[in-house]
Parts: sequence; structure tokens; C-alpha cells
Amino acid sequence: MPNDTLPNPDADPAAGSPVDNGAGVGPDGEPAPVPDGPDGPDGPDGPDEDEAAARRRLTGRLVRGTLWSMLGIAALGITRLAYTALIGRTGDPARLAAVSSQVSLAFLATFATAAATGAGAAKFLPLTDARSGPATAAAVRRRLTRWTVVATVAVVALLTAFGRVFLPDAGRADVAWVCALVTAYGAYSYTKSVLYGHHLPHRYAVLEVAADVVILVLAVVAVWWVPARLAGEVPGLLLAPLVVGYAAFAVAAARSVPRVRPGELPALRGELGGFVAYTAVGIAAGQGFFQVSMIVARHATGGTEAGAYAAAMSLVGPAFFLPRAMGMAFFPAAAEAVGRGDQAALARHTDLVTRLLLLTTLPAFGLAAMLGGPVLGLVFGPAYADGGPAFAVLVLAVFWYVVAVPSVNVLSAQDLTLARIPPLASAGGVVVGVATWLAVGTRWGAAGVAAGYLAGMLVQAGVPLVVAFTRLRLRWGRRLPRYAAGLAAGVVASTVAALTPRPGVIAMCAAGFLLAFGLLNAGELAGTVRRVRELRSATARR
Repeated sequence: MPNDTLPNPDADPAAGSPVDNGAGVGPDGEPAPVPDGPDGPDGPDGPDEDEAAARRRLTGRLVRGTLWSMLGIAALGITRLAYTALIGRTGDPARLAAVSSQVSLAFLATFATAAATGAGAAKFLPLTDARSGPATAAAVRRRLTRWTVVATVAVVALLTAFGRVFLPDAGRADVAWVCALVTAYGAYSYTKSVLYGHHLPHRYAVLEVAADVVILVLAVVAVWWVPARLAGEVPGLLLAPLVVGYAAFAVAAARSVPRVRPGELPALRGELGGFVAYTAVGIAAGQGFFQVSMIVARHATGGTEAGAYAAAMSLVGPAFFLPRAMGMAFFPAAAEAVGRGDQAALARHTDLVTRLLLLTTLPAFGLAAMLGGPVLGLVFGPAYADGGPAFAVLVLAVFWYVVAVPSVNVLSAQDLTLARIPPLASAGGVVVGVATWLAVGTRWGAAGVAAGYLAGMLVQAGVPLVVAFTRLRLRWGRRLPRYAAGLAAGVVASTVAALTPRPGVIAMCAAGFLLAFGLLNAGELAGTVRRVRELRSATARR
């Protein structure tokens, strides 16, 4: 795309030196103050009032979108956890593994179709609106909607023909329910992204909560009031709550977007199709990798251990989804900034959002990894408590995913040369993960499957992080060793707690980890409070 100018490459590269690099980044990676207008700290060379106002609107939109997204995704994560817990509590681990495999296959099928076109909507709707107006954005939406329908029909046809290859124990009725879930969840994924592309995160949050209530009510009906004989003959009926809830969301979301007569499709020079194609690869290899691990666990382990892995996946779900709220709000804002050519805002927000995610999620994820075994036993039943080690490894993998979200979004919002880096890294991560599964998956059981996912995630998250920080000239200087030491302390403490899940051991590990993390990052944590207040004040500005 045009307007993808990067910060000054000739700036002083010395780590920790007080350079701005044209990206608003000061000493040790600290974002420089944002001037309020032409008379701001930058003097006559500072941004004019319109540019400063645009940056304030971007920041406010990012924060408001994040808060609404966190509400919606919290409801999503809790609902999926409750849905899985209901099935696990009312049946044996083998049934939970079977249902989770069906859900994973359905979600995987949408990752390469509706999720990819949805990502295109989240990027190109705000970008074309900023450049050419709402009629042009409406034309882009019409084109993406058609692609979504065609791709979904093709995937459903393939699953109808070959679904039993992936689900050898499933009957035709089960495959039919999986196809119905592919259609409903695909429509949900696409329309959700369209709402974000139109800067309507509040509508997403309201519709998400309403759909999740429907799913939970119907799930209770399915597991407690459907005759056991009927449920045994057609296990796919347990997917019905998800199908109804996601379909209802899609219909309501489609009626919520602005009605604008489409104009002419802009000349994007292959950017739209190329982005969707690369994104399909990236989502299938990234998010799909997580879902595929469930199918691998079912084939590589016994029914009981596969059920414990399914429970661990479900329990890690809220950790996986909640921080994505920031990314869901950040991506359209980043695309809009690219449309305006404002790379300085991208650098500032990438630095700030990444550090906020790291400082808040590392202690939370560390504690979650230590408590995994006991919580699995409490939520799903004693038969699932052995999933603690697998859960701890999954938590570490998801942590890497979360920290890389801003970097992935920044690269994806750029032209195709940079936008293809995250999907290519995801594909490389899958290769590494599969190699790890072949090496240790059958010998280490569920923990080996989780280890394969972690190995792949180190590539999927690490490459975008390095590339984005290099392109934006972000330097953390002395912060990086502190963060690394805090992560090491968390890994050691959670390993001891997962292997010896006694209350006293867990308490000692948790206390030691929190003390070490607090001492290492005391100044950074204090500074975070100030930055959060600054962001909160931006939510009131337009």
C-alpha cells in the first residue's frame, strides 16, 4: 500500500539512547510525549492540530474498542468453558474428547474461509473508508461477503464428503451437525469482523453476550433434558446450542451494520485477494494449530488422557481469548493509521500495548499454570486433574501468542510484503510443531501434544515480534532482561507446582514467583498505572 513510510532508518541505533526515530519512541523504548498541536513539545516541527486530534481519536477508539471487546470476549471464553464443563461433568472423558474433536474440526474449517475474509473486512473497511469514503468501503464489503459465501459452501461440501476421515468414530448425523456448525460459526466470525471494520465494538459486545446466553441455556437443555438414548444415538445434538447461538448472532450482526449503497470497487492491485489468501494460511496455521492439537491428542493418547487434554484446552480458553480483545480493537485502528500514513502512532501504540499485555498477563498466566491441576479437578471432576502438566505448557504457549498480538496486527495492517510475514511464520510454526509431535507426542502423552503446540508457537509469535520491533525501531534496552528473568521465574515455579500439585507447594511457588516478578518490575508496574490513566483520559476524546 502507499503511505507505508517507516521510521527514519538513519537514527542512532544505540540501545537506550534518547532517540525518537520518527516514531515517537524515546529512551529505552519509552514512547515520547504526544504533542497537543503545533505549539507542543516538538516546537514548530510538531504535528498540527488535525494530526494531533486524529491521534487522540485513534487512541480513544483503541481504548473504547478494547474495553467493549473484553466484555464480549470474556463472555465468549466463559461460555465455552461452561459448555465444555457441562459436557465433561455429565459424561465420561471419552464423550468430551469426541465432542471437542467435532467442535475443533468445525472451527478449523472456518479459519481458512470466513475468518480470513473477516480479517479482510477488519482491515480494508476502515482503510478504504479513510481513503475513499463509505461507498467504497461498502463495495469492498460486498465483494468480501460473496467470497465468504462461496468459500463456506465449498468447505461444507468437502466436509460432507470427507468428514468421517477426520472423525472416524462419527456417524453421518454427526458430520451433518459439524457442517451446520461450520456454516453458523463462519457467519459469526465474518459478521463480527465487519462490525469491527465499521468501528462498532459495542454492538459486537452486546450481541456476543446475548448469543452466549442462548448457547448456555440450550446447552443445559441438551445435557440434562434431552433423553439419554437420543443423545447416545446422535451425539452431534450436543453441537446444536453452538449452531443456534452463532447463527442468531450472525443474523443480528448483519442487520446492525450501516446501510450504504456500494460504489465502485477501488483498485487495490491485488492487495485484497492477496491479503485474504495469506490470512487464510495464517489463521489456519495459527488458530487452527490450536484446534488441530485436540485431534492429535485424540489419536495419540487414550480416551481418558484425550479428555483431560480437551479439558485443559477449554480451561485455557479464557486466557486465549481475553487479551485478543485488545488485538480486535487494535487491528482496525492500525489499518486506519496506515490509511492516513501515520506510522508514528503505530509505533507508540505497539510499544505501549505490548508492554501492557506482558506486564498484566505474565503474572496472571504464571499463577494459572500453577493452579491448573486442582482447578481442572474442581471444574471438570477428579478424572481430569491429571491434565495439569499439559495445561501449564498450553498456558506458556498462549502467553507467547498474546504478547505477539500487537506486532502481528501492525504487520498485517501494512502492504502485502509485510502482511504476509505473520502467516508465513505461522506455517513455519506448524512444521516445527508437527515435528515435535512426531518426536514426543506419543511418548509424553497429552503433555507432549502441548509441547508441540508450544514449539510451534515460539516460531509463530517470535518472528512477527522481531520483525515488527525492528521495522518500528522499538528498543526495550534494560527492560528485556527484566522481562526474561520474570518469565524464567514463572516457568520454574509453574513446573514445580504442576509436577507436585500439593497446596503447600503451590502456595510457596506462587508467592516466590509474585515476589520475584514484583521486585524485577516494580518501576515498570508503577509507570503502567500512569499510562493506563493517560489512555483512560483519551476515551473521552473524539
